Amino acid sequence: MPRVLVARPLAQSAELLRLLAAAGFDAGHLPLMEIAPQPDALAALPQQAAAADCLVFVSPSAIDQAWPALQALDLAAKRLLCVGRASAAKLAALSSRPVLHPAEGSDSEALLALPELADMRGQRVLIVRGVGGRPLLAQSLAARGAAVEFAEIYRRLDGAPDWAAFDRAPPDAVIVTSGEIVEQLFRLAGPSRIRTLQCLLYCVPHPRVADRLAAQGATRIMTTRAEDSALVAGLKKWFCRHP
Repeated sequence: MPRVLVARPLAQSAELLRLLAAAGFDAGHLPLMEIAPQPDALAALPQQAAAADCLVFVSPSAIDQAWPALQALDLAAKRLLCVGRASAAKLAALSSRPVLHPAEGSDSEALLALPELADMRGQRVLIVRGVGGRPLLAQSLAARGAAVEFAEIYRRLDGAPDWAAFDRAPPDAVIVTSGEIVEQLFRLAGPSRIRTLQCLLYCVPHPRVADRLAAQGATRIMTTRAEDSALVAGLKKWFCRHP
């Protein structure tokens, strides 16, 4: 039974861990990153959202942190957008509203390619995200005429993996879903584990994540769609071919 570790925040890992276990994997969580809410930003969020025409949620963590502060707000006149399909499905279920998202791809470039965002003149856009992040989305929307604000409602903190357990039973594969988590993995593991990490199989949802792994020296990288089911299906297919 292949051992697969999921290296993303625990709040977004439960369903993926369940699917992996159901598919016959020995699934575990590798806590490389924790999500810490930003109380002041969350307190200001309802007022910011009320003033916006469009709300863009850039990650599952943005939805998890924001929704308790937004659920009492009337969003009927707002346009809701997400970068990824899975995030859009989650937000649609919570809000009972349609959510605009790319049919293909799960990044800012794919979102910006939507024809609905070609002309943003006069639109007030609130980007809900963690502290920091890529500037592309905000810069591009502003260039198209939007007035852009940020609600940076959470901060990413270092997790505390059990590296002794990792050393005793190294995984056969690791699922890594963002470039930030790649950096966390290689930094927190320390120099003594670099060679082990470089030899592992990685399953990732985006070429940009694969590029970050390759830059760290990893060579066994498979890219799938971003949905949890696609990640699991990709690993099943790989291990069937490489028993």
